[in-house]
Amino acid sequence: MLPKTKTLKPTMPTIKMLVLGIGASLMFGCSSVEMADIPATANPREEIVKLQSEINVATTKNVDVLASDKFSKSQKYLNDAKVGLEKGDDQSDVLDDLRRAKGSLNEAYAETGDRASHAEGLFQARQLALQAGAGSLPELSADLASVDDEVSDIADELQSTRVDKLANYQNEYIDLERRAVILTQLGDSQALVNGLRQEDAAKKAPVTFKRAELSLRTAESIISSNVRNPNGFQAAVTKAKTDAAHLRDVMATIRQNGNKLEESVAIKMVAQKKTISGLEENIGDITAQSEANISTMEAENERLAAANRTKAAALGSAATRIQLQQAMEAARSEFSQDEAEAYQQGDNLVIRLKKVPFASGRADLPEESLPLLAKVLNVTKSLNTSAIRVEGHTDATGSEAINKSISQNRANAVATYFKANGMDDVNIESEGFGYRKPIATNKTKEGRALNRRVDVVIELESTVE
Repeated sequence: MLPKTKTLKPTMPTIKMLVLGIGASLMFGCSSVEMADIPATANPREEIVKLQSEINVATTKNVDVLASDKFSKSQKYLNDAKVGLEKGDDQSDVLDDLRRAKGSLNEAYAETGDRASHAEGLFQARQLALQAGAGSLPELSADLASVDDEVSDIADELQSTRVDKLANYQNEYIDLERRAVILTQLGDSQALVNGLRQEDAAKKAPVTFKRAELSLRTAESIISSNVRNPNGFQAAVTKAKTDAAHLRDVMATIRQNGNKLEESVAIKMVAQKKTISGLEENIGDITAQSEANISTMEAENERLAAANRTKAAALGSAATRIQLQQAMEAARSEFSQDEAEAYQQGDNLVIRLKKVPFASGRADLPEESLPLLAKVLNVTKSLNTSAIRVEGHTDATGSEAINKSISQNRANAVATYFKANGMDDVNIESEGFGYRKPIATNKTKEGRALNRRVDVVIELESTVE
């Protein structure tokens, strides 16, 4: 029979030491941080500002994702230093937190090494998403954090990670960039129209409400095709903002008159207020739905055009706009929904070809696409066409270089078709964008199909004298 052992009751100092030891292990992962060299005479406030700047720079180099644990420690110790300084802690304690923060950041850089070089496109896409505001917009910050967490989990095995998996993460960053630009450009107008929808704007001002909604959707589509080209989407954004503001004014006028005023009367009252206040805006555009006011607005537009030729040139001549509208309607009547889509992009007509089934990795025109191209050719010949730009696009499957080459060759093939069939007297250019201008998500089969397209941009000769 074994002798009984004596059970020792732990003293309070022993318990306290155990608790402190467990807390330290949980906080620092059972490892110490190498403290950086910061002089005891350093100004803590200046050192905090300096280190915050260094952490911001590290984020632009993706250190926060490539070495997330050590980067988080650096942020934690920096925050401790800020709190300590604010509370009036001893200077040496604040500097110790800063030394730990700086040391953790140095360790994060060391751990990062050359990891980013194994997925350059992925991290370039992440930085573009951050620059677009994906990290600061409440609607997107959670989605960005989710992708960042997944990339952090594979940070130490990027070299062996499958290309398609890296491409999926890259596509998610590209999509976040697109959504961020849309929210930044249209967020206020979207909120305004959504708020007015709650006030029954669709019933009280149906024409003005429909116009505002359509302008927003058009602007979203054009931004998706020109994410990094503000000049390509600014006109559509301006129109969406103008139409949303006009809906606000019309609804305010209806509300001020007991919610019983007819929309056409409210439109006229808004237009009169703008005229009286001396605002120079294109009144004809925002009151076109009111037949009772059309003749007055056209006369006002003519007066403004005669007084300010610079403004008239910027807006484009009425004849050119009419021609563009007629061309767009004529083009739409030529194509079925699965063949092509025609829409306006600034002063240009865009025909988006959906039914050019190029063989995988090939750029020669398939025979079954020739009838569709013949229709496009007829449309361009019927217009006062001054130039044509053929743009090739792909989905995000495969490398950037291969997609860029394929899209360029396919755009060249369509451009060559036009030149060989009677359009040799028109300036025709072609450009391949690869997967850089998606109009839909690359996460689904349907979205990728939409992104594989050829756009024919038709520039009309201006009639402005």
